[in-house]
Amino acid sequence: MAERIGLVVAGAGARGAFEAGAMATLAKRMAADNTPPSILVGTSAGALNVVGLGGLFDLGVVRAADELARRWGLFRLDDVFEPVNSVVGSGLRYLAQIAGIPVRLPSLLDTDPLRDTLKRMLPWDRLHENIAAGTIGAVAVTATSVATRGTVVFVERNSSVDLPLYDASRNITYVDTMLTVDHVLASAAVPALFRPVHVPDSHGWSGWYVDGGLLLNTPLKPAIDFGADLLGVVATHPPTWPTGFPSEQPTHTGKPDVFGAAALSMRAMLADRMIEDLRAIERRNEYARVCPEIARQISFIFAGPALDQAGEIAALADRIFREQFACLRGTQNPSLWALARLIGGEAADRGDLLSFLFFDPAFTEAAAELGRAVELVESG
Repeated sequence: MAERIGLVVAGAGARGAFEAGAMATLAKRMAADNTPPSILVGTSAGALNVVGLGGLFDLGVVRAADELARRWGLFRLDDVFEPVNSVVGSGLRYLAQIAGIPVRLPSLLDTDPLRDTLKRMLPWDRLHENIAAGTIGAVAVTATSVATRGTVVFVERNSSVDLPLYDASRNITYVDTMLTVDHVLASAAVPALFRPVHVPDSHGWSGWYVDGGLLLNTPLKPAIDFGADLLGVVATHPPTWPTGFPSEQPTHTGKPDVFGAAALSMRAMLADRMIEDLRAIERRNEYARVCPEIARQISFIFAGPALDQAGEIAALADRIFREQFACLRGTQNPSLWALARLIGGEAADRGDLLSFLFFDPAFTEAAAELGRAVELVESG
């Protein structure tokens, strides 16, 4: 049986620009090995990336990835959320709730602009055409169902790819659909920050959804369920845990404030399950070598930062933000001023939080170039 290649792209917010650069480097490797992916699976910003790549796939995997990285440089804060409205509006609604006024606060950020941005920047018609023509086998995005508290994988596919059955061990449901902007918005709806999204889907799976990264930020399991034997894995966190004493870690900053705790929560949600799943693949491969008739081996190529590079994206975001903010003297750019207020001013972990929300060409272009510089790591 011919090897089936899957591409898995993790959730990352504005760090998706780094992923796009890493995807470009991985694409060159895949093209050189004549192993372009036929299955694309992503979460949150990774969902945006796989939909974008799938829509551009008729250009060839290398040109498609390069074009996707270029498009990340077009994002601006106002294309994703209204920073000033988010700061002022959320504050007023919160005060109203404290005062007993029945005003709902659906999210901290006003993300109304993101819908039009995704409609404009992603090649939706070409995505559907490429899947129907067999240029790509399947594109899938993950979201978390508010009703079932499980992962739902919305997949657009052709007849070359079978729809997996329900995965009871991980509460993962696979739903056939034609992907729309609603699915990507749902996949990226970070709880509290972004509004939940209602997906009017068929097959009984209409409902409210939030960020797929809540349960499955790096959707390795779905790619395997789709039959992939080789995985390209793209993420913005290292594939291994840090070792040694706390004081020896590059992120050691002393007692965290509320923003530092938020940054830690983001790192744990985004990275830990991915590391566990990669280790599970390695254990599975050990078993498959002994019992090949029962389990198939899964190889992977990881495109992301090494452990000693874990803080580079955050440092890049913090440096560029300081340069931009100092140059513009803050109040001359209301969007930057509002973003500074949202992520805690001079918080020690500001770079981490910034890197998820800093939708500005100064950062996204530099992040994409940093992503292009990753060294690919193959499974043993």
